[in-house]
Order: sequence, then structure tokens, then C-alpha cells
Amino acid sequence: MKAFLSVTKRFFAEIWSDSMLAVLPFVPVFMGIVFRFGVPVLESYLCKRLEQAAILTPYYFLFDLLLSIMTPLMFTAAGAMVILDEADLGLARAVAVTPVGRRGYLASRIGVPAMISTVYCVVISLVFRLSDIDIPRLLLLALCSGVLSITAALMIVSMAKNKVEGMAYTKLTGLLVAGLPSALLVPSPYKYIAASLPSFWMTEIAMDKNLWLTIPAVLTGVLLSLLFVRRFMKKILS
Repeated sequence: MKAFLSVTKRFFAEIWSDSMLAVLPFVPVFMGIVFRFGVPVLESYLCKRLEQAAILTPYYFLFDLLLSIMTPLMFTAAGAMVILDEADLGLARAVAVTPVGRRGYLASRIGVPAMISTVYCVVISLVFRLSDIDIPRLLLLALCSGVLSITAALMIVSMAKNKVEGMAYTKLTGLLVAGLPSALLVPSPYKYIAASLPSFWMTEIAMDKNLWLTIPAVLTGVLLSLLFVRRFMKKILS
């Protein structure tokens, strides 16, 4: 445990020493401010301009879902960049052969940030939410977002060769969010093409208020993570 805590402490020190990575945990706050105060103003302007009673209001929950996903994603993306840096320096393999082991290394760089950011996600959502999503659903959506962020981080480190490529692949993780609008805008049964994405089920949770839909949301995230973790172990830690 002492070795694990030491490795984890070093991980956070590396994040704070990099100005680009250090700003990532604060991005959700900036997004939350824009959504919470900017979107209602835009809604008021559009309604007056187009003479409609509501335009964006029915879709406020999508803004909440996007903020919920982006909060953990920023944390784990920072972890992914650290992993790629350490892989270039050979430090990842060095840590993997210590008592911390490969699983401990993976947990310190992705698992711990995902856990912390899930709690952070709950706070951000409570402060900046636009819709009437209730507390139970909000908590479960934060859990789903945490799992999705792990998938995204593993996707980045398993595909990118270095930190520069990692930043490019960070944009590609936007595909994992494609399930949000798909569940709402694509008619049945065609929308279920996106059912392999956790974000699809998150929209279903928000719309249907069926908490049991958390199971497929988490399960799809775990399955996608398993696809990338094998490549990660072989590429970075073998």
C-alpha cells in the first residue's frame, strides 16, 4: 500500500508540474459556468427571436449529460498523458516490475483519477445542472461517466505512440459521446446501433427515469475497457 500511495503521489505531482495538464480538472467548472448561465440567456434570445415558447429547454438534460461525461474525462485524459510521457521515458515498465505491479500502476494512473473525478462530477452536476434530473439518477450518471472516462483513457494510451498523438486521440474519444444525441434524435429501432456506447444508455436513463438502465451503461463501458486494456498491457507494460 505504501508503494502504491507513493506512485500515486508522484502521478499527481507530474500533473501539477505540467501547466497544460494542470488546467484540465478546471475545464468542467468553466463548462458548467457557460452552460448554467449562458444557455438560458441563449434560450431567451432564441425564443424571442423566433417567437417560440421553448427551443433549447427540452434538451437541457443533454447539456447536463455532456458536463457529467466531460468532468471525469478531463481527469483521466490527464492520467493518459502522464502514462504516455512515462512510457517514452521507460518509467512505466520500471514501475510495473516493482511491488506496485502492472495493475497497481494502471490503478494509480487511471483508476484513482476516475474515482476522484466521479465524486467531483456529482458536485459539478449539483452546482451547474440545468434540468430537473433527480439525485438518484445524477449519482448513477456520475458512476456511468466515471466508467466511460476509464474507457476513454485506455483508448488513448493503447492507440497513441506518444503524448502528441495522445492529444490527437483525445479528440477521437468524442466518438464515445456520440450515444448522447443518438438515443434522443435517431428513431427506433435504428438508434440501438449506438447501444454499444455507454453514453447511449446514459441518455436513456435521463429520459426514461429507469435506474436499471445503469446496468447496460456500466457493462458496455467495462467491455470496451477490456478491449483496450489488453493492448495497453502489451504495449506499455510488457
